[in-house]
Amino acid sequence: MLGAFIGAVGLSILKLYVFFPNKPLLDDDTTPQAVEKLQRIMVECDRLDPYLNDENLFQKMVEHPDFDSAFFWRFNLNRLRHLINDYRLKDPIFRR
Repeated sequence: MLGAFIGAVGLSILKLYVFFPNKPLLDDDTTPQAVEKLQRIMVECDRLDPYLNDENLFQKMVEHPDFDSAFFWRFNLNRLRHLINDYRLKDPIFRR
């Protein structure tokens, strides 16, 4: 009975190991480098027109030449607001 229990636990651990990703994804836009690139694009777009609201800033960022829409396919307005709040921790005088 103990052997069956240990075997079941081992099989469960193996299933969990196979289920969870073990390698980083090629389009992972949450890495520090990707976040830094998004913040740089955000700051550039904001400096060109500092009176943009969030929706217009989002559109300017998507239209920016350095913005890779295939890589940042998850980027949306909510992610932009999160990016703005994170950047305010680094630079408290950033917009608004």
